Amino acid sequence: MGEETKTILIVDDEKPLRDVLSKHLRKEGFMTEEAKDGAEGLKKALETHPDLILLDVMMPKLDGLGVLKELKKDKWGQYVSVIMLTNIGDPIKAAEVTEIADTNMGISDYLVKSDWKMDEVVQKVKQKLELI
Repeated sequence: MGEETKTILIVDDEKPLRDVLSKHLRKEGFMTEEAKDGAEGLKKALETHPDLILLDVMMPKLDGLGVLKELKKDKWGQYVSVIMLTNIGDPIKAAEVTEIADTNMGISDYLVKSDWKMDEVVQKVKQKLELI
């Protein structure tokens, strides 16, 4: 990787998924931070300013779209790269995510959890951080 280690914040209410993502990203030389819900994720993001955020859509306390809206109120948060992760089955929530992605409200990419493998997520992160 480069001279500077990049930090990825993983915000997801599913601990096993956070653990696996973190393990794979650390193996590739990234530092990782984790948050178990949207409120904790927003707080950590604003305090630590990670290089990229992997953000689940459906979470307790504050959903991913709420986190994204709050991030965009912050000067740093307006520019951070965010990859949305979801298992959305709710058509209304899916439409809302799609609409926000279309307005490019800071969403760098959008991944449906059932459609990808861990190596693909790592490649997507590297691509967004322009490391490949």
